[in-house]
Amino acid sequence: MTTGEVQALLDGREEALADLRDDMTANFARGPGAILLRGLDPAVLGEACFASVLARIGGWLGTPAIQSPQGERVARVERRADDRTARGTFSNAELRPHTDLHDILALGCFRPAASGGESVLVSARDLHRAIGHDDPSLPADLVKPYAWGGNPALRSADRPRPCLPILFPPDAAHGPQVAYNGYFLRRGADQADGIFARFDAIAQRLADKTLFRLMPGDMLFWHNWSWLHGRMPFADRDDRPRLLFRLWIRSVIAPRADPALVELGQRMDEDHRITSQWEKHGHE
Repeated sequence: MTTGEVQALLDGREEALADLRDDMTANFARGPGAILLRGLDPAVLGEACFASVLARIGGWLGTPAIQSPQGERVARVERRADDRTARGTFSNAELRPHTDLHDILALGCFRPAASGGESVLVSARDLHRAIGHDDPSLPADLVKPYAWGGNPALRSADRPRPCLPILFPPDAAHGPQVAYNGYFLRRGADQADGIFARFDAIAQRLADKTLFRLMPGDMLFWHNWSWLHGRMPFADRDDRPRLLFRLWIRSVIAPRADPALVELGQRMDEDHRITSQWEKHGHE
């Protein structure tokens, strides 16, 4: 970002940010669907302002979704050893390549880890090509529908979870896309672990070639269905732990290979809402 764009963001002068907004919208509507913004200084902004700027930019692309039963739309991604619901959010463990459940994702790096914590983006286009080359029989299994399970730490409505292919081949409206989260798929699909393991192996091989490190102030946005993401394990300094801020964004800008993909995000939102109500009223 230019110095003028950074200052306009801090001043709230939206009219001065039209070119940046147009560039981001075009990137997701017609481009690769991933963009890295640099130019902000989190040490000057402080945590609250940095998170607010991330949310404001995310709002250009869609509507930030809630990320917890507490209703937060900008989540802190940091190690919390005592959290039982977080899975990767509050862990320092490796996160293997996966997609989440909303259309566009964003991470803003306030403070990197002392060591490790490199990020991963694997394009669905590269993945599609590698699977066909490395394991030619696998695509036939990946275009079959598989059920997605839920997070057992969250309450949920008593209705079936969506069934979706993992791999969506390209067509005239979109490039290759992917919907893959080993945690939720292994909770929903029976007798498919061998297929998931084969997919994992190819995705991880590509991931090992795409490691990069988010620096303080970096804001990364990407189309969830066009890129797998992940991270390497990390170690913190006691006085300066790793801290990222995250958005999940519902968006109609970036194309979806299947309209049913929207249901994954809707079910996560619903689970957070039901859990919030249960925690508030469950013991009354």
